Amino acid sequence: MSKLAIYFLLLGSVVAERDTTPVFILDYDKTLKHVDVNGNPFDKMKSSDFSKIVDDAIKLSHIVIIFVEDSFCSEDISIKDKHGSPYYHLSVGLKEKQVKYLPAVSQPYNTLKRKLPPKDVNIFYLSDGNAQLNLYDHKLDYYYIYFKDNKNDSRASKLRGHDLSMKEVLLVMHQIAKKPTIGFYTGKFNPVMVEKINFKSVKTYPVHRHPGVTISSSGALFRFVGVYSTIGNRRSMFSQIPLVTEESWQKHQLVTRMAYTDFELEFTFDFQTDRWIVESVALLEGGEEVGRTPLRAGAPWSWSYTCSEPLVLVNLRDGSALTISHYQIQPFKNNYLKKDDEGGVGGDDNLDDDPLSDPPGGGGGGGGGSSSNSTKFGKSINCGPYFNAPILAGLMVTAFCISILTYGVVSMYNLRANDRYDDQHGKPLVIAAEAGH
Repeated sequence: MSKLAIYFLLLGSVVAERDTTPVFILDYDKTLKHVDVNGNPFDKMKSSDFSKIVDDAIKLSHIVIIFVEDSFCSEDISIKDKHGSPYYHLSVGLKEKQVKYLPAVSQPYNTLKRKLPPKDVNIFYLSDGNAQLNLYDHKLDYYYIYFKDNKNDSRASKLRGHDLSMKEVLLVMHQIAKKPTIGFYTGKFNPVMVEKINFKSVKTYPVHRHPGVTISSSGALFRFVGVYSTIGNRRSMFSQIPLVTEESWQKHQLVTRMAYTDFELEFTFDFQTDRWIVESVALLEGGEEVGRTPLRAGAPWSWSYTCSEPLVLVNLRDGSALTISHYQIQPFKNNYLKKDDEGGVGGDDNLDDDPLSDPPGGGGGGGGGSSSNSTKFGKSINCGPYFNAPILAGLMVTAFCISILTYGVVSMYNLRANDRYDDQHGKPLVIAAEAGH
């Protein structure tokens, strides 16, 4: 029995801390070549991993400049106005591999403050009016620069000014110090509130397949699974057990009719000496036949026939279709049919002497001599086997014929024809002719 694994998204989600913020590393001297940055926006960098990058920047550079926004998120990076993206210089640096982008870092501002504690002497505020600041002090190794903007400007205009200011500050500091300079551009916090969704596995329960319904009559045994009718886009399921309304015996033939609420099914069996065959299945409404499907399937006596290919009966009256998804069938020999096989009853005149209602009791059934039991199915033959006796026999005969043909063709190619028809060392052929008088 297969198990269906079901996972639900629980509605009880907890509000997450605003701890992931984008970070740009401005490395115009390409000092951090060994730092491999994954630009996947769905990957979150831990504080410990970002702390290692900060340690490398402190060791390999002479000056570290930290540009801090009051709030910063990925939506600020994708913002645009009529002039396009505000981050022109950052985009050029990314293309030239002079700028590295970390889309989601856990608490980068707190990590920078822990590694490089801000002091009054190295904190500066940059606005549009004082873009040119004398920041360099040979006693300081790092600087914090905060932005002061005009409240009337749009967010895109403010960020465009920050992009230009960062480029100018790094360029001036590098020219004055003449040593490697690295900048970090991030924000104090992410203004977007994020919700964490907890995925919890739910205990799975075994799914039991519907066993279907079993119909037993005096002459046959049936099992149906998934009986439904369709008309247009509508489907009606029938899970009730049908009632056997009529069962008639003829010589070497059985007709069983069973009734559902809205229709009837009629199965016609043909009995042979060593096997039985279900000839066709008819669909009836109000006692009138409205559709019939030839089946021509069967099995040896004491064997059942099962099939998982849907059996479809088309109603020629209204265009609907009745479908049986899976079915299993097995008829049984009646007493008078057994006597007829043994020679005790013969001809059509003796059929009326035997009651049709005699149940198929025990005794030899067919040529196999096995007992018939109308309470349970015997061994089954599937409707679509990969190999059966006729298929294997056909393959063997085909292989035998191909081997004979191959032997004949090879023998023909191995024949050697004489290249000379006369032996030059033999006696010549002399034909004596008697001269006429």
